[in-house]
Amino acid sequence: MFAYTDPTGSDFLKSQKALEIYRNDIDSFYRRSALRPNSAFTLLEAFEGLTSDKGLQIATISWIAFPKLANRPFDVIDANRFDLQDEYVEWRTETKDGKVTRVTFTTEFPEYYQALAKVSADALIAGIKNTILGANPTIEELFGPGFNPRTVSARSRSNQFRSNLQKNPWNNGQKGILCLTQTNNTVGALFGLVEPCAISRLDIPAAAVCGKVSCVPGRNSDPAICQEAQNAARASLGLSLQDPVGIKIQGLEGIWRIGGQAIDINDPSENQGAWIISRNGRRAVLDVSKGVTIENTPITSGAQVAAKLAVGADVILAPEAVLPEWAQTGEESSSRLLNV
Repeated sequence: MFAYTDPTGSDFLKSQKALEIYRNDIDSFYRRSALRPNSAFTLLEAFEGLTSDKGLQIATISWIAFPKLANRPFDVIDANRFDLQDEYVEWRTETKDGKVTRVTFTTEFPEYYQALAKVSADALIAGIKNTILGANPTIEELFGPGFNPRTVSARSRSNQFRSNLQKNPWNNGQKGILCLTQTNNTVGALFGLVEPCAISRLDIPAAAVCGKVSCVPGRNSDPAICQEAQNAARASLGLSLQDPVGIKIQGLEGIWRIGGQAIDINDPSENQGAWIISRNGRRAVLDVSKGVTIENTPITSGAQVAAKLAVGADVILAPEAVLPEWAQTGEESSSRLLNV
């Protein structure tokens, strides 16, 4: 099995004895997608030992975090996270005296915390405290009333934690935001998008493939991801989602000011701590209380910020000719693939 790394860029999962659990869970997504007939998607093991001289490349597929299909006012999008925030990015908007003070974005998948839950409730609590400064979650908050995580199986703890995410105050906005929870923002959906889009369709334009598979053409994310996968397949490139799999927060676009002074909001030496990206790009906080404005306009919602937020997913690619035979398109049923 590939040595998948902690998506936060730390050794926290390892410290909680959850890294191998996480690896097994993530590996199942890679293997399912690698078995898709005629798809250029393959396992990460196929790229081991390759260099740029052999055509190896890492590409970032970027899009804007704003939910393009929401078609609602900014404040409504803020208030309906689980229904409307569907671009693999979700956020929590904090206010005081009617004014926005802070916006926290997350792109983390629940699988990270589920791996911790499989270890123990204590490991999960430690993970939440590591993510949210000052958090003090209770068992009932994390799992719901009447559930004893210490008398059930690891899988039951994991499943119950996930099913309770919309009621968990450390995730639903009451006390914080933890991970992606909107129905479409899943790691399974990400794999399920790349995998069919990596089947070469020369009968239609590359941009049209999104409308023919499990892809929503009207979103910002889906068409961008799908077209990159399709272009790779047409160019006879094998591809996979780069480790650590996930969505990275890249930065904010536009003209930003603090106290009327123009700044580079993405430069820590200029932004006065108003914009901090953490957890290997999986989390970011905009401290609006520092007098931050965008395009000379006060920040009145998180959706307003999301409209300027660029995120992306990394893919790894290489010519099929340099990949192992088992990794090449058409070899998905090979027993050699199953034995990798």
